[in-house]
Amino acid sequence: MKRLLVIALSVSALCLAPAVGVQAQGKAKSMTASGTVKAVSGSSLTVTAAGGKDMTFTVDNSTKFVGKGLGTKAKAGNLTATDAVAMGDRVSVTYHDMGGTMHAASVRVVSKGAATPKK
Repeated sequence: MKRLLVIALSVSALCLAPAVGVQAQGKAKSMTASGTVKAVSGSSLTVTAAGGKDMTFTVDNSTKFVGKGLGTKAKAGNLTATDAVAMGDRVSVTYHDMGGTMHAASVRVVSKGAATPKK
């Protein structure tokens, strides 16, 4: 009877170990960076942070954009990075390191950059 109990507990421990590991991996540490948008495309955002350091973030459909007027744009359809931010905007980016790639979880537009005059 003791042998059966030991085997059952061992099997249970082995079954639970992968689930605990997956849960720990899913909770990547969030980091924040602030700066001025240097470049923006449908899949990336480059921000010049303090000290002139450029940081490039990957953006996708899961990236949330927050800022004045962006809620109205989001209601009109799928909000992309190029719809939400422009070169010169000051932003705060919350991101995760995903295997060497910085993935932007959220981008908050702190202030809009000066509009460039049309020629």
